[in-house]
Amino acid sequence: MRPASPESHDPARITDVEARRFTRADLERGPREVLSEGRWANAVLYLFQHGGVTWAVKDFGPRSFLARNLIGRFLIRREFGALSRLAGIPATPQGAFRVDALALAYRFVPGRSLRGLRGYKLPPDYFPALERGLRAVHGSARLAHFDLRNAKNILVTDAGEPLLLDFQSAAGTGWMPGPLRRFAEQVDLAAIYKHWQKRSPDTLGADRAAALGRMTRIRPLWALRGYIGAPRPPRRKGKN
Repeated sequence: MRPASPESHDPARITDVEARRFTRADLERGPREVLSEGRWANAVLYLFQHGGVTWAVKDFGPRSFLARNLIGRFLIRREFGALSRLAGIPATPQGAFRVDALALAYRFVPGRSLRGLRGYKLPPDYFPALERGLRAVHGSARLAHFDLRNAKNILVTDAGEPLLLDFQSAAGTGWMPGPLRRFAEQVDLAAIYKHWQKRSPDTLGADRAAALGRMTRIRPLWALRGYIGAPRPPRRKGKN
């Protein structure tokens, strides 16, 4: 794992993000460490140092004209809408902003994906903390992630804490009728219970195991996730 950054994943310390934002020109001038090239329709993910902070940057700028403009702009707008709602919520990326229409950035937290840690002994409170973080996403941000069965989207930080990543498939749930909202939330919870069952079955508990079993039986309905409303950033005070 990478050495811990002096800027910890602490929402209370994120008070000067506006002053530390950077532009496309800054990005092009500065050194970048590529983490993932992705496929032709995926953003390039890299690290960028600016203002004494390490930023994770998702950038569609290097992609083809069609990928940039038909896919990139939409996904950047969609994910930024989700990340804007997550400010101050534990276990989620913080300090997010749009570099431009094709790129977004958020504070980098060192760690490794749950998928890459097979055989690694997780801290006893890891999955309960993951569940608490996800419930905060559901309750405070009114978001459903919808892609947590992919273990690459769940990070184990160097401090042994959970971090949820990749909110480009997320959907706002505030407009949903109660039964639909609860169903969307159960889809997310069942996804982390799947990982929990695999990694620490003795601590999952009967209620969580039952919830996982119920959702697994109706999993084909999850294909509907891409058709549910994209999140929008919260409205700023003073604006109508």
